[in-house]
This record gives sequence, C-alpha cells and structure tokens, in this order.
Amino acid sequence: MRKYLALARAALLDAVQEKAEIMIWVLLDALPVFIMASLWLSNRTQVTIMSISQLITYYIIAMIIGRLTEFFFDEDMGELVRTGEFSKYLLKPLRFPAAFIPQTFGRKLFSGFVMITPIVAVIGIFFRQYLVFPSKIQLLLFLLSLIITLGIRYSLSTLAAAGAFFWEQSGALTHVRWVLEIVAGGYILPLSFYPSWLRIIPESLPIKYIYYVPISIYTGIFDNKTALSTLAIGTLWLPVMIFAAHWVWRKGITRYSGVGG
Repeated sequence: MRKYLALARAALLDAVQEKAEIMIWVLLDALPVFIMASLWLSNRTQVTIMSISQLITYYIIAMIIGRLTEFFFDEDMGELVRTGEFSKYLLKPLRFPAAFIPQTFGRKLFSGFVMITPIVAVIGIFFRQYLVFPSKIQLLLFLLSLIITLGIRYSLSTLAAAGAFFWEQSGALTHVRWVLEIVAGGYILPLSFYPSWLRIIPESLPIKYIYYVPISIYTGIFDNKTALSTLAIGTLWLPVMIFAAHWVWRKGITRYSGVGG
C-alpha cells in the first residue's frame, strides 16, 4: 500500500508544479456551464422535459463529475510504447494498469478539489436561485453511482491505453473514448433530450453511467425506484467492463513483451 501512496504523492507534487496549466483546464471546464445555463435561461419557455433548475444543476454537476472522475493515463501510452519507455513500468513493483488509479487521484487532490472549489463557488453565486439540492437518499444513491462512474471511466481508459500495444495510431482511441463520454455519456446534452430513435443507443451502453445516470439521480430526474433499478444494472456492467479492460491489457502486455518491448 505504501508504494501506491508514494505514487499518489508524487503525482500530487507534479500537479502543484503544473498549477497554471491545470487552472486553464478548470476554467475551460467551467465555461460551458455558464454558456449552457445562460442558453437555457434565455429559452426557458421551450423546455418541458426538465425544469430550468434541473438543467442548470445538471451542467454544474457534470463539470464536477468530469473533473473528479476522469482518467487520462491513456493519452501518453502511444508514445511510451513507441519509444520503449513503457518498459520502466514493468520493472516497478507496481501492478498496472491498477497503479494508474492512485497516480490519477494524486493529481486530482490538487486539480480536482483545490482548484475547482472556487469555480463552483462562483457558479453557485451566479445561479444559486436555480440550483437543485438532493434529498438524503438521493445524495446516497448519487454517491454510490459515482463508484460505477469511476469503474466505467477507468475501464474505458484502460481499453484505450491497451490499444497502444496493438496499433501505432492508438491516440485515435483516446479521442473515441472522449467523444463517447461526452456524447453517449450525457455531458453535452442529457440523454432524455435525444430523439427516441437515437436515445436507444446510448441508453443501451454503460457509458451513460458516467454523467447521465448520476446527475439524473442527484437532480431528481430519476425517482428512487428508477435510480435503484438503474444502479442494479450498473453493478452488473461494472465487473464486465473491468474484466474486459484487464483482459485486453494482459493480451497487450504479452504482445509488448513478445516483441522485445
């Protein structure tokens, strides 16, 4: 356990050194919230699926979830594998890809909590009269749903990272992962706003547990019964996704070692 804590601490120190870059990304995350909230407020009479308060809260919570649950270790995997630098990870007394989890959250202790808090506070001041606050049971179910969110995002990043062992242009997989998360996950638009013929696709995928499901629970879009049944299905998706991701990763490691990586 100590070695993983040391890895998280090292990542935290790196994040502190990169605070200017991280601040820029946090501001970029916050900008869509202001834009979308202003858009819905200017067209409030045309919204019928959700209340204005639910919509504004939806995008605020989406920003927070996006910042606190994202994994990005797949972004550099292509370069690490091409240059052979990935071999150094195989020499460390750590188990990858699981070791990417403390490394990621070490950075988030700074970028996620320290830097996003004032941004959320400012947004709260601007739109405080439109915020939705969950009941105790909704909050509990929301927090439970974030466990599924983390597992799904970890699995997707692991699959994208493992692609580097099989394909030189694996960076494209990271872009595919990103597009799936924001479109099929419900970041750009709640899935309930999609046409019925199109909505069936993202609603059939576990990617909806990244944004749409937890936020729908938090804002009361889902009642408690719907939330429980949806989470039950999510608990089935979670081990399947993690198992598939680790299976592909192990196959990739075998291939990498076999070609002299």
